[in-house]
Amino acid sequence: MKSLTGLISSFAILILIVFSSSMTSFAIEKNTEIYKWVDKDGRVHYAARPGDASAKKMHLGSRIFHKREKKENEDNAKIEQKNSDERAKFCQDSKDTLTKYRKAPFLYRYDDKLKQKVRLTEKESKEAFLQAEKDVSYWCNPPPEPDETDETDEIDEIEYEN
Repeated sequence: MKSLTGLISSFAILILIVFSSSMTSFAIEKNTEIYKWVDKDGRVHYAARPGDASAKKMHLGSRIFHKREKKENEDNAKIEQKNSDERAKFCQDSKDTLTKYRKAPFLYRYDDKLKQKVRLTEKESKEAFLQAEKDVSYWCNPPPEPDETDETDEIDEIEYEN
């Protein structure tokens, strides 16, 4: 069994840790002024009060937050640009495919068993055209804005008329 003095000192240390960590987070949240300076021996110091005339005031809370927010905004912009570039590439590829289909007298697929091209039936050709048109519609139009009530990202099918 621990001595009473040991328990009291453990409890005091625990209170001190909780108090200092809460005060540290409170100080950063309130943009406490922190001073930074370098002494004559080249050591960097940080304190709540300036240590000498060369001390510079820093606003750590706001600086950290704004740097993080700026980085997140830059990252989001890069992701959006990458997605936009990919959509443009897929759009062009889809248009090229549809143009090739329209120019070709017949459409073919490669048969692995026969190891050769096989001409598509009329039904298969219509399905290939329909899919190519869907691809162009999907990739060349801006992505739909997410609907707050509907969490699914379903795309309406395009009807193909003969």
